[in-house]
Amino acid sequence: MAAKKVNLAKVFQENEQPQKPELEVVESAPTHKKKIAPSRENKKHIGGYFDEAVYRQMKHIGIEKGMTTQEILEDALNGFFQRNDKPPIA
Repeated sequence: MAAKKVNLAKVFQENEQPQKPELEVVESAPTHKKKIAPSRENKKHIGGYFDEAVYRQMKHIGIEKGMTTQEILEDALNGFFQRNDKPPIA
């Protein structure tokens, strides 16, 4: 049985015209906020870079007094606020 001849001109002609792909309309996914610990809601991070000696001294005092870094910073900020005639709100 003889193989059927392919009309190459017809094949090229069909493939020359760009075919438009069918696009599916997709609604954007809802944006999710980062999960934040309840204790950190409506709060901002305050930080800085200091020499290691400053860090060690702060940690040492924290251990002596049984204070967390958070409590030490609250105390320091409240002292700063009071020295500048502001209420201690930290």
